[in-house]
Amino acid sequence: MHPRHDKGNRQEAMPETAISTSRPRVVSGMRPTGKLHLGNYMGALVNWVKLQDQNRYECYFFIADWHALTTDYADPSRLKLNTLDVALDWLAAGLDPEKSTIFIQSHVPQHAELHLLFSMVTPLGWLEGVPTYKDQQENIRGKDLSTYGFLGYPLLQAADILIYQADYVPVGQDQVAHVELTREVARRFNSMYRSSVFPEPDALLTPSPKLPGTDGRKMSKSYGNTIGLTEDEVTVARKVAAMSTNGQRIRQSDSGEPDLCPVGDLHKIFSCQELLAEIDEGCRGALFPCSECKLKASLSILELTGPIIDRRRELEKDKSRVWDMLCEGSKRATARAEITMESTREFFGTSREFREVDLSRYSAGESKSGYLLTGNASFFPLSQVNRALKVRKVWIELVMNRGVSLSQIGNFGGFMPERELEEPFLTPSKKRVFISTQSYTGDDGIFTFRVPPRSYEVWVLLCWEKETLILQDFVIPQKYFSAQFSQVKRGQGKDERVQVSLREDGHRRMMDIGTAGSVDVTEQLSNYESLI
Repeated sequence: MHPRHDKGNRQEAMPETAISTSRPRVVSGMRPTGKLHLGNYMGALVNWVKLQDQNRYECYFFIADWHALTTDYADPSRLKLNTLDVALDWLAAGLDPEKSTIFIQSHVPQHAELHLLFSMVTPLGWLEGVPTYKDQQENIRGKDLSTYGFLGYPLLQAADILIYQADYVPVGQDQVAHVELTREVARRFNSMYRSSVFPEPDALLTPSPKLPGTDGRKMSKSYGNTIGLTEDEVTVARKVAAMSTNGQRIRQSDSGEPDLCPVGDLHKIFSCQELLAEIDEGCRGALFPCSECKLKASLSILELTGPIIDRRRELEKDKSRVWDMLCEGSKRATARAEITMESTREFFGTSREFREVDLSRYSAGESKSGYLLTGNASFFPLSQVNRALKVRKVWIELVMNRGVSLSQIGNFGGFMPERELEEPFLTPSKKRVFISTQSYTGDDGIFTFRVPPRSYEVWVLLCWEKETLILQDFVIPQKYFSAQFSQVKRGQGKDERVQVSLREDGHRRMMDIGTAGSVDVTEQLSNYESLI
């Protein structure tokens, strides 16, 4: 479980490149407020370790230091030490940097970038309506929480999740509202920009037992009622001994009700079934004093935490190794986060590629004439559908604005990529135009399209080659495809798409429509007369 950082002789356990996996992705984080307590462990950490060890998920777990600043911005002096404390407890409890990506939120600046972009499109009322917003303002005393950072932390949380295009977020029932806000943000972005960059993550409900603090309320540092995950046996015994029994058993001869006692709740979580039965019988029958029950509860806790304490002590011998592990994990997370941001920036016009704005004409003889697309970094991370949408958008905005205008018609509820690719465009003269995009993927030089069986006056077939990034645009009027297209439609199902291919034949370009024959469309390369 320990990070491997023997720099003299080791293999790289944490490569800087992003993980590529087909497993569902899980993302979650924890604020660094110092050493963890039992509530942190039972409410989240123990479930994270189980998810990691199942090997069913690709896991990303981050220390949310920016989130800590939303309430502790006035005194961040211990933030880095608190971050290290959390990492030590995580590793001691079983999180493994070779099975999960473990990192620091602020070391991945893409989180902040996506949060900023989301803040441009998220209604203020969504944030003000988060259930915990007013609740924490009322319960956290002595801190000014009337800041945007505190108001906007659920949106930063959405960015934390969506930057990794997570499938699941492990949470307890009380945090489902935060995941729902994340889903709403993803839904709004995808709808507004006709995108499918962000999947809507599901809440992965994890068991979170009722764990009382030393005062009977929910265990929380803000209440000052915690029992530390790695506190020594004397401290644990002292804290449990001081716990209230909810006014039960004022005299030793009084019978008690374990289900109404906070110490009884501790036994239910940490004691074995045999001891639990003994405590139940002894409490109800007044067979031993509450002090004995409390001592046995503290021993049950220490039976769980003892090995964690030992592992932490080992890790503390060289804290720099743990910090190096966090830095390596942050590089790995950065690589994955950047994949999402490369496609997201396109929708906001903040792409870092300038050449894309200056789409240049390219010609290397008759067979290689077209428009030179820019670096493939902004294309390949996208899904096949979104890559097609992007190429089409580049063509419409950077080629068509040279004298021909097109407008899209069709008003359909919600974004459906496949349908959106088939929605017709209109020319100023009201000609219906079908635009489809395909990349060359094989060795045969054939671009294959699937055209819906609808009526169009013009086809625009966009072909771009992955190797050369040359975009060729064939603008084909109806007279070239009308007869063959009608013939193929009659011979197949009503809604079945028609396969159309473009292939090279020497210096000619031939278009094949199903099995109805070939048409020479060489002269239609970059010929926009039919759109005017």
